[in-house]
Amino acid sequence: MRSDLYAELFKQYQSSLYLYLYRMCGSQEIAEELVQETFYRAMVSMKTKHADYARAWLYKVARHLFIDWYRKHRGELEMNRELEKQCIENTYRSPEEVLIANEQMKLIEKVIKKLPEQYRTVLLLREMNELSYKELCEILDMTMSQVKVSLFRAKARFRKEMLQIKGENE
Repeated sequence: MRSDLYAELFKQYQSSLYLYLYRMCGSQEIAEELVQETFYRAMVSMKTKHADYARAWLYKVARHLFIDWYRKHRGELEMNRELEKQCIENTYRSPEEVLIANEQMKLIEKVIKKLPEQYRTVLLLREMNELSYKELCEILDMTMSQVKVSLFRAKARFRKEMLQIKGENE
């Protein structure tokens, strides 16, 4: 595959892959390493004929790299550690609005961490990265109906966990 095509793929997908992996593992360093490994594997293995499916292919590789990393390190790492605060200063919002938004984001992150890996993956890929059902099928090695069922169950579990945590906080 041409090097300019790799550069274009990196430019186009690097940040979204990083965000996905960061949300999965909660570590900037690990997410960066997994993104690098994903693109390294693309350079080594990806054929020009697969360029049409590059996005799905890259996410699939990234997911498998995360799973491998998690299996290797789960004994020494705590999966539920707090994500680093992602504070983007916005001069148009009041401090109270920023505080409420940050608290809501922490709550969402806490709920996502409680979900099983498969539910977390399907939710993050669909809702945060806006991948199509077809791309999810390819990434997750599932049929269309399996993807839809997993997404439905993930959303239901997310709502249940969210209500449970909100009830505990009141």
